[in-house]
Amino acid sequence: MTLLLRCRTLLLLLCMSALLARSAAAAEAVHTFEADSMARIIASHAGKPFVVMVWSLDCEYCAASFATLAQLKRDKRLAVVTIATDRADDPDSVAAIRAKLAASSLSTETWAFGDAPPERLRHAIDARWRGEMPRSYWYGADGAMRSHSGVINGSVAERMMPQ
Repeated sequence: MTLLLRCRTLLLLLCMSALLARSAAAAEAVHTFEADSMARIIASHAGKPFVVMVWSLDCEYCAASFATLAQLKRDKRLAVVTIATDRADDPDSVAAIRAKLAASSLSTETWAFGDAPPERLRHAIDARWRGEMPRSYWYGADGAMRSHSGVINGSVAERMMPQ
């Protein structure tokens, strides 16, 4: 009888864990990035330092940057926003975006490109940006912004970190 009770308890705990994991994944919403989204992101973080990283699922160099950003978020309490250039209306892409970020222990405000042409959305982020990834934008509490193309490692983060 004790074994049956233990099995039931274990089954109940597994079910609860699955439900919690599912609700946590649902809580990590992937917002649709449109032409006006960058202005909304900047406004929502006004007065606080934050970093925006633009990436894609096929970017081989982006995962290394996620690890550095996760550490900055933990150690420096820096707000991190990610914008994937993959489509927000593709359920497989959204699932892969969540999985990539989760694999790096990076919980962020997450966006993915919407219906507008990608060139228009890239222009909305930065008119001078030509699509290289990863691309990051470092904002100080005063609103000053500095951009960086390439992997974010410790030395890049130290140099780019808003004061």
